[in-house]
Amino acid sequence: TSIPFLVYVIKKKTTKGFLDYVGLKKSTRKANTLALLVVVLIVAPLLILVFTNEEFRAIMTNPESVTGKIKQMGIGVEAILTILIVALIKTSLSEEIFFRGFLAKRLIAVTNFQIGNILQAVVFGIIHTLLFMSITENILFLIVIFVFPTIGAYFKTYINEKLGNGSILPGWIAHGTANLVSYSTILFL
Repeated sequence: TSIPFLVYVIKKKTTKGFLDYVGLKKSTRKANTLALLVVVLIVAPLLILVFTNEEFRAIMTNPESVTGKIKQMGIGVEAILTILIVALIKTSLSEEIFFRGFLAKRLIAVTNFQIGNILQAVVFGIIHTLLFMSITENILFLIVIFVFPTIGAYFKTYINEKLGNGSILPGWIAHGTANLVSYSTILFL
């Protein structure tokens, strides 16, 4: 979040208008509802893999991963509060501000919607893949962890920009809900 903020302040010489610059503004009901559909389409296949594939489950519960660290906390108030803070603020809000509110909007402005959206989605997928490369060498898992976040990033940007009046709120709704579901599922495994 600090990178977009610093770029904005240096470029505009003011902080006024920053929230609009990154898309923290009112969205539409349709966009917000469609964001929840994205959650189902992206999270369901991943959770099915976690439940049906022992190696995927081991990777997701690895103490070096975010979900593994939360699982180690055990079920309790501290774990639930941690999930809420990490899922909704630390991860999803900051990533939505950076990737959809800053990177996607700038890439779309200098290219076109399709190219800019694909580029930000691929960068998002690569970042997620790199996070897991220190945990596993399982190529199938790394492909899955690249493909699903990339697809999700593409659809979130599409919904934000084309249906949500440029607001990142639908993306935040989708991302935060996906994280809440994923983190909670791993905690209760």
